[in-house]
Amino acid sequence: MEAPIVMGGRWFGFVVVVAAAICCAGVIFGAWWVTFLAGVALGAVIPARLAMPAASLAGLLAWGVLLAWEQWRYGLGPAAHSLAAIMGFTQLGPVVPVVLTCLVGLLLGLTGAWAGAATRSVLFSGQSASSR
Repeated sequence: MEAPIVMGGRWFGFVVVVAAAICCAGVIFGAWWVTFLAGVALGAVIPARLAMPAASLAGLLAWGVLLAWEQWRYGLGPAAHSLAAIMGFTQLGPVVPVVLTCLVGLLLGLTGAWAGAATRSVLFSGQSASSR
């Protein structure tokens, strides 16, 4: 019998929201790498076919929500325009820095989940499927 987290779609959403909350807390306190660790934890606990999308969504959601919060609070438009100009994307405006920031969160979660799933796979590769 599989774990309940694998069987229901609502558990997937719950896992994504909890992981995103953990990632948000990490980023707020200056520990941006917590997104990677949350992905590692997901990859170690749930199957890779669910861990990778869950960790990716959690990272994207966490970094995107925090970016939206900062925009609402401080108005990041001028800083994003300046960053885009430095990067050479003056015609696109602040779109490129925003997309790249959200992509960082997504990739941190994804690579963390991959590392966790790969580690679990290596550690438990010698055991039979019935003993897991």
